[in-house]
Amino acid sequence: MRVKLSYTIDEEDVLSEAAKILNLSADDMNQTIGMFSNVQQELKGENDENKIVNINKCMEMIDDFRQALCNVDTRLQEITEIIIGYNDYKAAPPVAEEE
Repeated sequence: MRVKLSYTIDEEDVLSEAAKILNLSADDMNQTIGMFSNVQQELKGENDENKIVNINKCMEMIDDFRQALCNVDTRLQEITEIIIGYNDYKAAPPVAEEE
């Protein structure tokens, strides 16, 4: 189960914090690049000395690849929401502070 977290930071740190959060997906992104290559090799039969393609393995690899891409996409969506929220905040007229 996935849960949403929230916390506060200084206004000027929002975009740099978004970059840090995005960087949390660096390993996932590198993994997806490797998976992309591995699926292609399997589909070409390069992983078998007789060039026999294991269809079931290909399907499993593609499913794993899609799940990894989904994880990266979810993180990108979260960053997009942060950026949109920050942009909306910056575009809003200043609110007068109450005394």
